[in-house]
Amino acid sequence: MVTPSNFTIKNTSSMVFIIVGGVAVVVAASLWNLLRRRIPDLTQDDLLEDPTNDLQVVRKLTEEDRAGMREAFKTSEDFIWILKDGDELQEEDADDMAAATSYLVDFMIWIGENYGYIIKSADKDGKFQGAMIIFPPIPSFRFTACMVAGLPKMGLPPSAIWNDAGRKARLFAYADDAERYHHEAMKDCINDHWMLLLIGVAPSAQGKRVGTRLLQQVFHLAGDKPLYLDCHNGNVPYYEKNGFKCAKNYAFQPAKDTSKSTLFYFNSMRRDPQ
Repeated sequence: MVTPSNFTIKNTSSMVFIIVGGVAVVVAASLWNLLRRRIPDLTQDDLLEDPTNDLQVVRKLTEEDRAGMREAFKTSEDFIWILKDGDELQEEDADDMAAATSYLVDFMIWIGENYGYIIKSADKDGKFQGAMIIFPPIPSFRFTACMVAGLPKMGLPPSAIWNDAGRKARLFAYADDAERYHHEAMKDCINDHWMLLLIGVAPSAQGKRVGTRLLQQVFHLAGDKPLYLDCHNGNVPYYEKNGFKCAKNYAFQPAKDTSKSTLFYFNSMRRDPQ
């Protein structure tokens, strides 16, 4: 027998279920709309003519390409700082450095494959020489959302970083400070500039102007829009030679009491139309 109270309880439960389900659908739809790929596809026809004819627009990098990018960054000064806080790499650090490099490089590759553009260089035998990941102008909040979207896919950083308070603090400082000074450097065009997220050249291809030719492509694509990248001090002269100016030289600031706080300087680099 259905009593008025039972009827009310059942109807209330059904209503709550409907409301919760509706909210879940709205949230899922909003996230999909926020994170879906919105930029037009980049094609070979969009590239500047290159005399070597070895540059390719790709949506995804092969495992061999990924290995080449990891190799390019295996002694990157900023990655070493995250791991060692100013100390030199030792032989026993090899596994930890490989794990950290793989995570950080693969994370940025995933972002590029899903939300940006990738241009790579391969020699006549198809061997990877280098690649860059770039973003056309998009709203800054969407770029941040794209970065956040990579976390569930990539998972937590490797235990070599995550289980060490100092390393974890330096990783957070690396991410947070870089984004903050990116916004500061491009505040006049934060939603209307191109960004070079990552560029790497395989050690075997160093000296072949692979990096310079990749840069020429993003200069061409950016056209009359400003271009942004960030880099450690060691790379500043190279980018200045290619038309960038340092908008901000800053030291990462890890959380207190988690690091000996060796200062490591990074640079917001901006290239205006030329």
